[in-house]
Amino acid sequence: MLVKKTMGRPDKVNYRIIMRLADAIAHNTNITDACRYAGISRDTYYHHLKGNPVFANEIATAKSKQNKVVMTFLTI
Repeated sequence: MLVKKTMGRPDKVNYRIIMRLADAIAHNTNITDACRYAGISRDTYYHHLKGNPVFANEIATAKSKQNKVVMTFLTI
C-alpha cells in the first residue's frame, strides 16, 4: 500500500501561536487584539476554535484565568 503525501498549505496555527493567544486572553485582552498579537485573523481563530479540540481546550483554560491575578517570577 502506497501512502500519499498531503499537499497544500501548512497549518497557520501551531503550538507557539496557541500559547501567544492563550497568554493574551489570560491577560484580559479581547479576541481582536489577541489575534493581532498572535498574528492570525479572527476567522482563523474561530475556525480552529470549532475544529481543533486542543486549541479549544487551551483557550477555555485561558478564559478561566482571566479575572485572576497573574504572577510571574519577574514580579517582585
